[in-house]
Amino acid sequence: MVPQTASPQTASPQTGSRFPEAAMVSTRQEFDEVVLTVLEGTLPPDLKGHWIAMGPVGSVAMTPLPGEPNYPGSDGTSLFNGDAMLHRFDCDRAGEMRLTSRLIKTPCFYADRASTLGTRFSDFKFFSSGLGRFSFILGFRNEVNTACIPVKFAGDDHWRLLVTWDAGRPYEIDPVSLKVITPVGRNDEWREQFLPLKVGPFKLVTTATHHAYDDHTQELFTINFGKSLLTMIAPVLVSGAGFLTRLGPISRLIRWLFRWVVMKVLQFLNLLLHIVGRSSDFVYLIQWDGQGDLNRWQVMLPRTWGLPIQRPVQIEQSMHQVGITRNYVVLMDTSFKLGPEQLIPNPLPGNTDTERVLRELLNFPQSPNTRVYIVRRADLTPKRTTVFARQITIPREMAHFRVDYDDTQGVVLHAAHNNAWDPAEWPQAYDFFVQSPPLPRPVEDSIERLVGMTVSTTDLNYLARYVIDGEAGKVKDAQLVSDRTCTWAPSIYADVGNLGVPERYDHIYWIAWGCWDELLTQFILNLYKRYKYRQMPIAEVLKAASDGAPPALCHLDTTTMKIVDKYLFPPDHFGNSPQFIPRGDGSDQTDGYLTCLVLTDQEDGQPTSQIWIFDAQNLSQGPICKLGDPTGTIQFGLTIHTTWIPEIAPRTAKYHVSVQSDFDDLIQDQPELVQRLFRDYVYPHF
Repeated sequence: MVPQTASPQTASPQTGSRFPEAAMVSTRQEFDEVVLTVLEGTLPPDLKGHWIAMGPVGSVAMTPLPGEPNYPGSDGTSLFNGDAMLHRFDCDRAGEMRLTSRLIKTPCFYADRASTLGTRFSDFKFFSSGLGRFSFILGFRNEVNTACIPVKFAGDDHWRLLVTWDAGRPYEIDPVSLKVITPVGRNDEWREQFLPLKVGPFKLVTTATHHAYDDHTQELFTINFGKSLLTMIAPVLVSGAGFLTRLGPISRLIRWLFRWVVMKVLQFLNLLLHIVGRSSDFVYLIQWDGQGDLNRWQVMLPRTWGLPIQRPVQIEQSMHQVGITRNYVVLMDTSFKLGPEQLIPNPLPGNTDTERVLRELLNFPQSPNTRVYIVRRADLTPKRTTVFARQITIPREMAHFRVDYDDTQGVVLHAAHNNAWDPAEWPQAYDFFVQSPPLPRPVEDSIERLVGMTVSTTDLNYLARYVIDGEAGKVKDAQLVSDRTCTWAPSIYADVGNLGVPERYDHIYWIAWGCWDELLTQFILNLYKRYKYRQMPIAEVLKAASDGAPPALCHLDTTTMKIVDKYLFPPDHFGNSPQFIPRGDGSDQTDGYLTCLVLTDQEDGQPTSQIWIFDAQNLSQGPICKLGDPTGTIQFGLTIHTTWIPEIAPRTAKYHVSVQSDFDDLIQDQPELVQRLFRDYVYPHF
């Protein structure tokens, strides 16, 4: 189906709207049951349960003096890189909302803290670099700072909580104390990402942030994947043909031929490496019952080129999410690239000319297409070690999606298309704003204050619904919708799927981050100016950013594929991390409230973090209640995903992986000082 654009609607003009400082500032301080103040409106008396927001708050090396703000992006890295702060908002007492915040302290957190400058272990110190943090001696940090997932397995009396991110195995925490209890799976149950340089004992394990919990069968599904060196460098080599476009129109054919030849050569080399047993591309589908060892199957593709061999699935970017239906597991190569430029953004600090050249050489745009892999659940048997996937290519990028549990008519996939938007990129201090028309700016308003924040989208984006034939591996139906006021960078969903998978998602709420002229850099515009599925001309995108395309909260009716309700945030406000809280029994997918974390700056420039509550059945009326901390002590900064559970209770599950036994084998060949760090500063906390 041809994508449909909703009728143009005029947003309130906010020319010169300033991206709030509050999004760049976060508090590393922990809080215990702070009663939040109602600033406007009335707290709904039937608000219930506990909702949780996760977010990174910078590294242990950034701890500021008391009373001073913490700027996680001040070291030039992405705001997504940082220790995890979990915020639990308790709504179990009528008339109040309480906040408890905890840093999630995994074993590598304590190793990081013990090896900072000035300590006896400072030779092992960790460095923040791009999207990760690593030590040449100790390995990679597992920051688990992106999502929190409720699970309840057979025999569990209460909900359990997992904390997750894309570059490390999940950990389980106690829902009441929020203390880390155990990793999910031993180190030897996870395969590490291929790296030319071997460092450890903290291994780089790539997985999904959004594991799929099936409340019908009480199973958890996730993935463990890795890339070969050829797969890692392929996008860099292919995008290297971009310089040919500078030679004139005739070079476009040469550029196309160059890209085609490079891709075919790399595919052949990868296949050859697989035949001789030297390929490092792998995808394992993992199932866990919450009690025993992980079960896993390697995901393969059918034979190709007439050769009697199976091919491993190759992931070019990342696998941010897993979906589950009654009969299938849905995997996806998602639009969040992890390449050299995302891990080493500032190789030569102070030499900006050289850094610009290196970025031009190493960077590449996201793939404009999304590869979806469908695996039969019936194939996941104890006798098998491999399973086949059906591969489907869908035009335009995706990162977040939902799937209906009911697959009688096909696999129903709901998604936001991040077309021409690159959340893996962030402004660098040497970047330049792009504005049309040019706007006067205060002298102090420089790009340096935005280093670390995700860049803005360079096109108007879509919400979509696909129906896929899981057996044939073909798209049966596609419906897309966009709106000039509320589908600029749709990022995070909110719906009834907190505690499992509903038969159908009839209503999904999406928050869009808007289009900010301050976050449109010349580099990102150049990277996507030739985007193949462009919906809106670049000039119109720049005009929309200049006029002000604010963040928006919208309600998508997936049965009609129409945006039936929306709210546009005021100028200078950044709304984020929506969470649906049911009001009734959950049978009506719109009967409830939506909470959002909203960041803005006061007139005196003081950053402010608030919680806004909306009636899910009437977004357009605006928030019915605003809460916050009048003292300004609590600053959430850039949070990411949220969840909700009806009750919390201390963890009673028996599953436990001993941290000491898990790492003893990995440190036995390390220097004595490394072993002492683990014995004295890591193990005692577990």
